[in-house]
Amino acid sequence: MENSFYAITWTDVLVSLVLMVMTFVLIRWWKIDLGKTLLIGTIRTFVQLTLMGYLLTYFFRQDNWIFMVGLVLIMILIAAYEGYSRQRSHPIPNYFMILAGSMLVTVILVLGLILQFILHTEPWYYPYAMIPIAGMIIGNGLNSATLTVNRFIGEINHREKEIEMLLSLGAPPRAAIQDALRESVKAALLPNVNAMMTVGLVQLPGVMTGQILSGIDPLIAVRYQIMIMYMWVTTATMMNILVLALVYRRFFTPQWQLKRELLRMK
Repeated sequence: MENSFYAITWTDVLVSLVLMVMTFVLIRWWKIDLGKTLLIGTIRTFVQLTLMGYLLTYFFRQDNWIFMVGLVLIMILIAAYEGYSRQRSHPIPNYFMILAGSMLVTVILVLGLILQFILHTEPWYYPYAMIPIAGMIIGNGLNSATLTVNRFIGEINHREKEIEMLLSLGAPPRAAIQDALRESVKAALLPNVNAMMTVGLVQLPGVMTGQILSGIDPLIAVRYQIMIMYMWVTTATMMNILVLALVYRRFFTPQWQLKRELLRMK
């Protein structure tokens, strides 16, 4: 049987709003105070993704490596700002630059490997590969780094006395805080590890499902999904370690004293 798919029309998209109506009914029934937020999210999803569709159509027509690299850099800066804005309750010195720099290194290494040695894209800045993959790397890296830093701050608060005792005994900051670093990275990686354990058995990821629905051979979709799963874990690990390697230093003075003011909610 030949692969075929049904091209969804705008009318079909509007019909899909029935799903959101069902959601509204359920949250109203349970008296969950999310109606306004969910309504705004429903509208923003439609508007933002529609605009993005038109933008991507324009981006994919570009045949200029400077334009493509500039677009990825803008994506990195936007993501870094978003991560920075989420951390305002515990402001960390130079956090925006830490996120942007860590993300840039991760994107260069992971995206470069995928484009050149896995997908063998020609040219190397082929927009149909570069834009979506860079977006996945940046988005996943940001989410994982945010989880890591939040957990790290929680670990320091929980281990504050232990850390200060080690410092008073002459331990350098890295040694005093090593357990907190390990636990933070481990906790942030758990969602990715759990996804690897259940993929194909419990769930079919969105990328793979979308490819199959569009008529692509399931075995080809599976190969892409395997690559993406490995990419997500590597991206998360690299981002977590790079960010924490730079962030933890901000919690200590040059005299190896813990900056308690960074641990308190602003």
